[in-house]
Amino acid sequence: MRVKLVFDMQSIPVAYRLGTLSILKEMIKNGSETYYDYLFVQNRRQMKPFAYSTYINNLDIRQNMIYGNELHLNVSSSSYEFIMHLMNGSQKGQAYLIKGSRVTLKRKSLLPKKTITEENVVFRTLSPILIESKDNKPLLATDSNFANELAYVAELVLREASGKEMKQPIKVVQTMMTKQVLKENLHQEQDKPLYLTTNKGLIQLQGDPEDLQGLYDNGISMRRSLGLGLLEMEKEVN
Repeated sequence: MRVKLVFDMQSIPVAYRLGTLSILKEMIKNGSETYYDYLFVQNRRQMKPFAYSTYINNLDIRQNMIYGNELHLNVSSSSYEFIMHLMNGSQKGQAYLIKGSRVTLKRKSLLPKKTITEENVVFRTLSPILIESKDNKPLLATDSNFANELAYVAELVLREASGKEMKQPIKVVQTMMTKQVLKENLHQEQDKPLYLTTNKGLIQLQGDPEDLQGLYDNGISMRRSLGLGLLEMEKEVN
């Protein structure tokens, strides 16, 4: 299931991802404190059953600030409970702060459901994919071990976020991706920025349709809760 949240805004920091995550967590907490405690306190180290992407209308970047008039969050999850509490806990007109910058929820809507039926699917990244090697080095789609590490991340997402075992390994058939470097602070008190090297573009994956559906619903990336790894289905390949 997917939800679109649209906020009025004027400006937010370039390093905004902890802020958007905080907004989603606040909405979940407003929807159900019990579910919030289960997801973000009791199981804080476990992969979460959601991914999201951001889009800023009329985007203009000046130094460390992003200017625009609307912030869009597309949130996806295989968990009906997550989406239910997100919708119930989000109220139009509610204001939120991202490091001192105010955004106000303008509208929200459920997006049409898409069902994957084929074993080969071309996806487009709505938010970039972060894959790292075992020694924590960022991997580009052109690196020789990118496919193996992506398959490993896919297995973790399906097992921990979806609660399902993978039916067959995910294979990378082909990619048309470019590098995107993101600037972020991963701690509110941290002054020194962290740079994340990610991949954006098109990626064709092969696997069981149910597994591919799970990745479509929950994303495929490391640090998905920072708005990474959300996919859009471009086409199924017969």
